[in-house]
Amino acid sequence: MRAALLLVALVLVAGCTGGPAATPTETASPSPTPDPPPGTATETPTTVAYGDLSQRDQAVVRAAVNGTVRFLPDSPHVPETRFGPDAVDAFRDAEYVRYDGTRYAVSLTQGDLYATYGVETEVAEPEPSATVVDAANLSEREREVVAAALNGGYYTELGADRPPMPDAEYVRYEGETYRLLLVVGDYWTWELRLSPA
Repeated sequence: MRAALLLVALVLVAGCTGGPAATPTETASPSPTPDPPPGTATETPTTVAYGDLSQRDQAVVRAAVNGTVRFLPDSPHVPETRFGPDAVDAFRDAEYVRYDGTRYAVSLTQGDLYATYGVETEVAEPEPSATVVDAANLSEREREVVAAALNGGYYTELGADRPPMPDAEYVRYEGETYRLLLVVGDYWTWELRLSPA
């Protein structure tokens, strides 16, 4: 068996090394083009022309040339803004913006973190060691949150304070016991800066 394997190996090696040499009239296949060294730019930077933008996006550029622009939903709990979350889309893939004869480098980064809160309820059977509080013993604001949660859910606007929650695992309300669930949604803003390049 070993002799047969050795014979097959010799035939394969002979097949790889044998054969006629190339004659001068034959052309060799071209060698592959080497990859560019790391860090070498192979594509032209993406530049957006101010005139190609919508009126809203042009307003974003004018504001960003004079300061930082933040993109976030309207809410009475966050700083005043003129540009909603969808206004950032025109600048996601841009490296430069050409405006008023100057090319500006685009810097798009995550900004402040805001949150939304929700309180939901579910009927529950507490364990004997669980803490249960009667809704009548809650503060007025806590009772409002519990009542809203029981009537379809309690939700805050973006950036609002965390709602007051009872210091107990369960709440007894009108003869029924409920578990309160606090749902937190994080929202990162985007910030745009334009710097002369």
